[in-house]
Amino acid sequence: MGYLVKRAEMLVFVYPTWWFGLPAVLKGWLERVLVPGLGFVFDPNTGKVKPHLLGVRRIIGISTYGATWRYTKLFNDAGRRTLTRALRLGCTGRARVTWLAMYRMDDSTLQRRTSFLARVDRALSAL
Repeated sequence: MGYLVKRAEMLVFVYPTWWFGLPAVLKGWLERVLVPGLGFVFDPNTGKVKPHLLGVRRIIGISTYGATWRYTKLFNDAGRRTLTRALRLGCTGRARVTWLAMYRMDDSTLQRRTSFLARVDRALSAL
């Protein structure tokens, strides 16, 4: 699996947000696959993290949230931060991030869900 990630130009994550973070299975996958030497390396002179996923030019996150946007921001949206900040450290500085989110999923209507899916379709078709 790590070999495929190393060769990827784009990483796409689609998941429901759980307790303002990543689902355990996705977090576990990140911890098993994006290990030192694959997801990033340490500069031996400075000890700082250096990118190692040099082919990744784009990170896309698609997630649903039970909470409102404001409430999610209050709790720092840990899943989004992990993928858009921490994971991005392992990519080139030019890796662009696209984030597509649907908030208040718990009380959404069919019309809101359909609209969100159309927005995702438009965004991904434009790539």
